Amino acid sequence: MPALFICAIVLFAIAILAALYRLVSPPETQNLALGGAAGAALLGCILTLASSANSVPVRNVGIVTSFNKPTGQTTGSGLNWVAPWKRIGEWDASRQKYDHIGEDKAVTVRTATLANAGIELLVEWQVSPDDAPRQFMDYKGDFEAFRGQRVGVQLDGAVNDAFATYDPLSNIDTKTGNLNVDLKPFADKVRTSAQERLDDDIEILSVTIIRVNHDEKTEANIKLFQDKLAQSRNLDQDLINAEKQIAVTRKNAEADKVTRCLEIAERTGNSPGLCLNSGFVMGSK
Repeated sequence: MPALFICAIVLFAIAILAALYRLVSPPETQNLALGGAAGAALLGCILTLASSANSVPVRNVGIVTSFNKPTGQTTGSGLNWVAPWKRIGEWDASRQKYDHIGEDKAVTVRTATLANAGIELLVEWQVSPDDAPRQFMDYKGDFEAFRGQRVGVQLDGAVNDAFATYDPLSNIDTKTGNLNVDLKPFADKVRTSAQERLDDDIEILSVTIIRVNHDEKTEANIKLFQDKLAQSRNLDQDLINAEKQIAVTRKNAEADKVTRCLEIAERTGNSPGLCLNSGFVMGSK
């Protein structure tokens, strides 16, 4: 029960007692008793009116309680009036942030390679106004407890669910050696998993994954894999160069044979046609 209304009840009791006292008091004190009764009654009415007025901040849901128990009635923001023995608690219905941007704030997950990774992401969410009275009662009006114990824990689990199949080595471009990971599908998985875990308690408004921070072992494996790809590309190029060198050598050999044939034919006075066509080189007797 609001403290102001309790004070109003006390003043009303004083007013009643003062009025009763006037009936039995000497004539010289009756006016004083009447004034006291009227003043107490007036002040009691003012406190009753004040205890009935409640201000709810913008974007908050007002939870009407009676003797500390939610009645199921809710109000919007602004000035609201309820019975003086009731109160309006507040439940934050504004846009909330699950902010884990920054390497020191990243969510630790276990990947498909059994390694740890730090996920930097931002999730925006909002409570469902229809469920606000139940949430208010379950968490005794403590929104921060609801944010941490209910929402935060489940969002942590959703991020782990999404990255349970994450394998960075399978996302290395075999042509460029770059680690190209499309994070949008993982963001969609986080959103789906979070909504399933939290049911209708909140609405997931957006999920943005900034980056994935790998542990030292994974980074070393990525670097080793990239080095092997670079080595393989070098070997492929060496093979191409060797084939070209063989072709050049063969071409030079054919050119040398023709040149030698012509020189012998000129020296011996014979026709070079026979050696050029048959592949035999004619010499002098």
